[in-house]
Amino acid sequence: MNKVNIGIIGFGRFGKNYFRTFNELEDVDVTWICSNTITTLKEVSSILNPKIKTTIDYNDILNDCGVDAVAIVTPATTHYKITRDALNAGKHVIVEKPLTLSSKEVEFLIKISNEKKKILMVGHIHRYNPGIQKLKEDIDKGKFGKINYIHYTHLGNGPVRRDVNALWDFFPHTLTILNYFFDKLPLSVSSNGTCYLRKGIHDVVTVDIKLPDNVFVVAIGSWLYPFKRMELVVTGEKKFATFDDYAEKEKLKYYDNKPKIINDKVVMEDRGYETPKIGSGKPLMNQLKHFLDCIKNNKIPLTDGNEALKSVKVLEYAQESLENNGKEIEIR
Repeated sequence: MNKVNIGIIGFGRFGKNYFRTFNELEDVDVTWICSNTITTLKEVSSILNPKIKTTIDYNDILNDCGVDAVAIVTPATTHYKITRDALNAGKHVIVEKPLTLSSKEVEFLIKISNEKKKILMVGHIHRYNPGIQKLKEDIDKGKFGKINYIHYTHLGNGPVRRDVNALWDFFPHTLTILNYFFDKLPLSVSSNGTCYLRKGIHDVVTVDIKLPDNVFVVAIGSWLYPFKRMELVVTGEKKFATFDDYAEKEKLKYYDNKPKIINDKVVMEDRGYETPKIGSGKPLMNQLKHFLDCIKNNKIPLTDGNEALKSVKVLEYAQESLENNGKEIEIR
């Protein structure tokens, strides 16, 4: 296979990001764009190559035998049906997170993917973030000692979802990172939040997660915030780490100022910080390169259906907790 012919299903803000990124790669041709409105297609017609076909019906893409793969960048509630149809049509699939809103649906999609021998990859973008990858590398090397506590912040000024709450919008990222760092399912989860804009759709959500080895995680996600923030603090026995995804420089910092107890007093010595060198490449670019590599070389994606299944299962328990006033739910 020289070039992968791909159709993009969904052409909103992030669908356009997919389009721009694919266009920067040499081994892929975007041959189809699908939007659910003619107005959107008319608005973007000026930026499209005349050879690119457009449609409001994604089945037009699936019925084209010249299409090798599809990127599904649509609302979360549509993911299952479109992904199922695409796999059954013999297409490789990359689909934005969350893969579906049901672990049983994820299991069925994995089954189809295996039967059809087609790639099923989920866009858990921070798995491809160089800063997160460097942090994982140094955690595995023991640079921080035992990890005790993680604080995760993911906030923004939209987009405000209509189909899912902030839990399902932000916390697939949290869980992907935790799965990557520890490769262990949480022991329990407790989730709380509130609705401001629409009844029944939580705009602000907090989640407490307990992991094996007494690792404790506190996370917050919301689209009601004046600007975008994605920050991670990792507290280890030897060092602390901070990661700021929106920092222009020094995204990742390591601190040696570990607290000590001297004469029954807590003493914190400020030793400054170091800024480890991290890899190059934007997360979305790295993610889409990996997808194409998996297609061409028949590789299992780093964020395949099985990886997505871990996150969706925990999200289901977190949703149960959210609906029960933050009750701690054991992960079974």
